[in-house]
Amino acid sequence: MRRCSRFTVAAADKPAAAGKKPSATLEAPLTTGYEAAKPFFRPSGTAPAVYGPGDLYSMLVTGKESNNVFFQFEAFVPEGGGPPPHIHSREDETFYVISGNLEILLGDKIHLAKAGDFVYIPRGTVHRFKNIGKEMAVQLVTFSPAGVEKFFEEVFPAVKDRKAAPPPITEELISNMNKAAPKHGLKF
Repeated sequence: MRRCSRFTVAAADKPAAAGKKPSATLEAPLTTGYEAAKPFFRPSGTAPAVYGPGDLYSMLVTGKESNNVFFQFEAFVPEGGGPPPHIHSREDETFYVISGNLEILLGDKIHLAKAGDFVYIPRGTVHRFKNIGKEMAVQLVTFSPAGVEKFFEEVFPAVKDRKAAPPPITEELISNMNKAAPKHGLKF
């Protein structure tokens, strides 16, 4: 057993088998005023998903699951896909590009983002992303704190078939986005 500042770590003789508890134990310090979220494992392709405006958003962790600390989704953005310019008044947002090429509007500047690029968007900053390439772009999008996922759940249709193309952007979708936006601290 070795002691590391605030944690006690018991060394494991060998790695645990899949699904088994490891033999190492950690004793985390108690933090007042914070209720810990429950850990979970979500296999690839099993997260609930919605069709954003022209995209597929796989909701990896919601505010309910993270004790409202953050919300993260994996965005699959086809050629020409991406939301219109908008502003969040309640959350900071980040993009981490996994594959493809995205044009990022960040304030009054345009950036070209490729795999491995990271973007930080403080609340109150006008922004958008758009796939300017021919291939599907994939990025991780994170909001802190959580909460904006309620807008996604309210406005965007649930994905039934992950292999199907996202539905077209309609006047009805745009109208629903604009109606729901103020309630969720968004402005398009």
